[in-house]
Amino acid sequence: MRTARTAAVAAAASLFVAAFAASARPDAADDLRTRRADIVSRAPKLEKADVARERYALGLWARERGLQAEASEEFRAALAADPDHEPAHAALGDVRVGNRWVAHDEAMAAKGLVRRGDLWVLREEAEILDLPAREREVRREQHAKVDKLLRAYASGSAPQRKFALEALGTVEDRHKLEPMAYGLRSKSGDVRLLAAQELGRLGNRRALKPLVRRAVNDPVASVREASVDAAKAIGDANLVAPFVTALGSEDANTRIRAADAIARLGDVRGIRYLVWKFEAHGGGGPRAYSFFANQLTYIQDFDVEVAQTAFIADPIVGILQDGIVIDVQVVGTEQVSIWTERQAFHSALQRLTGATNVKNETGAWAKWWKEHEAELTAAK
Repeated sequence: MRTARTAAVAAAASLFVAAFAASARPDAADDLRTRRADIVSRAPKLEKADVARERYALGLWARERGLQAEASEEFRAALAADPDHEPAHAALGDVRVGNRWVAHDEAMAAKGLVRRGDLWVLREEAEILDLPAREREVRREQHAKVDKLLRAYASGSAPQRKFALEALGTVEDRHKLEPMAYGLRSKSGDVRLLAAQELGRLGNRRALKPLVRRAVNDPVASVREASVDAAKAIGDANLVAPFVTALGSEDANTRIRAADAIARLGDVRGIRYLVWKFEAHGGGGPRAYSFFANQLTYIQDFDVEVAQTAFIADPIVGILQDGIVIDVQVVGTEQVSIWTERQAFHSALQRLTGATNVKNETGAWAKWWKEHEAELTAAK
């Protein structure tokens, strides 16, 4: 009985609040017009930043009173006065992309997302959703088949592996891209190698990103080499760019593997960056840092990644941290690391240029590059 009475009271209260809001809205709208007119009349005497601040505050006031359209109008007025007013952009749902603000829908589209109803999904996912029901079912069945065959290839004997390869040959290529890209994450090096080779044969540009990642992150050299070869077979005019970026990684192994990838790729545009990394040096001896910190991880964005059954939004994890850093100078072990890395860059440059007579010593590659830069630049 008490529950029914409580529900009745709550319903009555809701009706009262709704009625009050409806009756209050005209007054709020009139008040808004008065406040807006006051700001407009004073605007010529105010700084643009002050006008933006007052229009933004009025927008918040309007939004609190249910005047959503009017609130958006005030936020846009704030941006008209100060295009860099960050709170107004955030209130409108705009997203910062580089040095500029873009509308939410434009930002989502720039990420490769499309709208389906009230949801934003990846373009590839939308294509799947748009398929007839039977085609989607066939797609799921074929993906599951490829996944099962890859697991058999990973754990089976030689005859089982042969059967798995033969069975994979019966699957249409259009059903192999996603499961093969997912196979690049397998714990089995043999499966990762097979997946890289198959993706290169398929030649789909959507496989470039996972292949590039595998080319610098895989612990097995043969898989890294196959990933570079596959990416090269797919083809991209700027394929060398992500490997050049990886040369600036904080991890020495990543830098070394990126140098190997550039050499295997054979793009002469990578030479100048390898020379710079080889010759880069500083004075005073190497240093190290001891960092004592508290860290908090959060999802700051989503990137497109290939998954087992579709292309999904791969979370980009951000880290908030605080603590102290102690700077110390070290000798010995860090010197060995530097020498190993220099040797890797030297070897990569020899393979990429064919200049096997250049010595592994400071200034040697800088001198060689000065002599050959013009002809290599012209040959690109």
